[in-house]
Amino acid sequence: MDFELSEEQMMSRDMARKFAEKEIIPKLRENERQEKFDPGIIKKMASQGLLAPHMPEKYGGMGLDYVTSAVIWESLCHASLAVTQAAVSGPIQPATNLLDAGTEEQKQKYLPPVCKGERIMSGAVVEPNAGSDSSMIETAAARSGNHWIINGSKIFITNGEIADVVLFIAQTDKSKGLKGLTSFIVEKDTPGFSSTPMKGRISWRGGSEGALQFTDMELPLENQVGEVGSALRDALRGIDTARLFLAAGCVGVAQSCLDSCLKYAKERVQFGKPIGGHQLIQEIIAEMATRTEAARWLAYRAADLKSRGVRHIKEMSYAKYFAAETALWAASQAVKIHGSFGTFDDYPVGHHYQDAITATILGGTAQIHQLTIGQQLLEMAAFK
Repeated sequence: MDFELSEEQMMSRDMARKFAEKEIIPKLRENERQEKFDPGIIKKMASQGLLAPHMPEKYGGMGLDYVTSAVIWESLCHASLAVTQAAVSGPIQPATNLLDAGTEEQKQKYLPPVCKGERIMSGAVVEPNAGSDSSMIETAAARSGNHWIINGSKIFITNGEIADVVLFIAQTDKSKGLKGLTSFIVEKDTPGFSSTPMKGRISWRGGSEGALQFTDMELPLENQVGEVGSALRDALRGIDTARLFLAAGCVGVAQSCLDSCLKYAKERVQFGKPIGGHQLIQEIIAEMATRTEAARWLAYRAADLKSRGVRHIKEMSYAKYFAAETALWAASQAVKIHGSFGTFDDYPVGHHYQDAITATILGGTAQIHQLTIGQQLLEMAAFK
C-alpha cells in the first residue's frame, strides 16, 4: 500500500486550499453571522474543477478517483465544512444517484449544468418523522393516468431554499415499506412545489438548508427516476459518496483546529512562557495530531477501496464515524486552548466547533455507524 500522495494529488490539494483561503474565508464570518450562503461560490468552484471532481467528464465532472476527490474535499473544508458541503452537495449525492438510476435523457438534461455550477440540485429524503429510519417516509406519490400526484414535505434539505431542481424520495406503496420507495425529480417552478429557508441554527450557519412542501403536485411519468420501489437501492452510491465527503471534510476541520492550536500555542504567553511549553497543552496537541492523522488514513483507505470497486461498507463507517467524532473532539479542545478568544468568531476554531456538531449527525449518526460496524463484524443485525 502506498501512503504517499501523487504529484497530481498534491497539486489538487494545494489548489483547493488556496481557493478556500481566497474565496471562502474572507466572507465567512459575516455570512455566518447572517446565516447566509453565497451560491456564487458554486460557479467559482466549478471554474477551478473543484465542484464535481468525482463525476464523469461526460457529464461535466473531472473524472477523478475518490482519493483525489477526498484530498480536495479535505482541503476545502479546512476553511469551512458547512460552506463546502452546501456548494458541492448537488454533485455528491443527488447527482450521483441520478448517474446510477436515471435515464440517459435525464442525465444529459440535469447532470452537466449541475456539475458545471449552472444549476443547483438538492437531494431530499429527510422528513419531520423520517431521519435514519427511511421506512417512516410519509411523502406519498399516487399514480393518476400519465402523472404522479405528490403530497408531503421534506425538512433539513441542503440548498432546499435555493435549488433549481430536487431529486426526492416518496412512498408509492406503503404496504411494501422500504421497497415501496421511489425517486422523482422536480424543477422549482412546478405548480404545487414550494420551499422555505430554515433559520435559527446553532450550527452549519454558513451553509444552506430549507424545507420543502408538495401539495397535489403533478409530475409526468418521465420525472420518475429508476424503477418503482428501487429508491434506496439506487441511492446507495450517492449516500456512500456523501459519507466519504463528510469523513474527508471532518479531517479538514480537525487539521484546521490543529493548525490554529499550533500557531496560538507558540504566540500566547502565560506564566512567563508560551503556553505550548506547558505539558498539558502539548498532551492535547499530540492527541489532536494523532487522531487527525488516523482519521485521514481511514478516509483515504475508504476512498481507495471505493475507487477500486472493492466492498467497503465497514471501512466507510469506520471513516465517517471516527472522523466526525475526531473533528468534534479536536474543535472542542481547540476552543479550550484558545480560552475565551476561542468562543469568538475572530478565530476559526469556533465555527469549526459549530460545524462539527452537525457533521456527527449528517450521513448517519455515530450510533448508526456503530451498528453498521457491529453488524459487519458479527454478521448479524442489531435490529430488523
